[in-house]
Amino acid sequence: MTELNLPLAYYVFFAFIFGLIIGSFLNVVIHRIPRDESIVFPGSHCPLCQKPIGALDNIPLLSYLLLRGRCRHCRQRISLIYPLVELLTALLFVSLVLKDSPTWETLIEMIFGAAMLALIFIDARHHLLPNAITYPTFVYALATAAVIGGWGEQTVNTVGISLIIPALDAGFVAWRAALFGGLLVALAAPGFWLLDYLDLILFNKYFEWEEMNEATSEDEAVKPHEDEVGRWQDRIIYLTMILGLLLAGAWAAAVIKFSASAGPTYENAYSGILQASAGALIGGGLIWWLRTLYFYIRGIEGMGLGDVKMMSIIGAFLGWQSMFSVLLLGSILGSIVGAIMAFRSKRGLKTPLPFGVCLGVASLIVLLISN
Repeated sequence: MTELNLPLAYYVFFAFIFGLIIGSFLNVVIHRIPRDESIVFPGSHCPLCQKPIGALDNIPLLSYLLLRGRCRHCRQRISLIYPLVELLTALLFVSLVLKDSPTWETLIEMIFGAAMLALIFIDARHHLLPNAITYPTFVYALATAAVIGGWGEQTVNTVGISLIIPALDAGFVAWRAALFGGLLVALAAPGFWLLDYLDLILFNKYFEWEEMNEATSEDEAVKPHEDEVGRWQDRIIYLTMILGLLLAGAWAAAVIKFSASAGPTYENAYSGILQASAGALIGGGLIWWLRTLYFYIRGIEGMGLGDVKMMSIIGAFLGWQSMFSVLLLGSILGSIVGAIMAFRSKRGLKTPLPFGVCLGVASLIVLLISN
């Protein structure tokens, strides 16, 4: 990796400021996407009085402190979540710079970390992992696996991949890499769509049973399911599918035209795609089977389909080896958080656990401690 020549303190400072800015954007994502609202229009406004927020009142972290945590217009309290998201994003970005030094791979990890933070806070509040985030993040994970594999420090290592993706672990051949690598990227978003479709076929009767039982409780709101998305989120899904096709075409064209003169670059990039796909299949597949068994044994939803997608993303980005660490740590966190929630709730052991929060936190911990 090629490092820039400024003192590290400069990069730490810029990472902190950049993290605050991205954290401010994540607040918009966290607030609006679960409500099926555009993240572009309208502009920033108070969610209570709907008054527009001026530029001076929209400075990450600083404005919250200057306004003493209250809206300038209606004087209602601003949720502490807003400065918390901004601060956590900034600290995450600084930690990544200190871990890896300022490189372009650090920027790739920052984007992944930002997506995980958005999913963590949305799941914690709404028990929902929106398709508008999981679909594009999965395509991003596969695409960056090729970039890191081809131009990073990764060496060719496809040991065991043939157990997950048969007939692909047979050495690098340009046409095979162009075809199968392109297919894996192109089918990423449609694969998630197929999961959504199969979910309705296999488990729809359980959803109806669960909703009917929950509707009898006056103090519990019916949990929305991920298939109940609005038109805006549908457009994000369709755009993600188109983006996947474009990236697949660009990959295939580049491999066919340049692989012979690029040395091991495309071989390593192809290996990156294979390993990311294996991580997605192992991670998401394991959660899907556990979820399926729970459905048919208990007759209720134990984990949401969003957890399956989130684990696929984590496996694709961190690799199938690190995925097991995430799953173990996430399960430990889930047990602790679940016990606390059960103790504090009237529903006891039936209290729903936002497992995506645990998986997201575990993925960030593994990201920060991995080499």
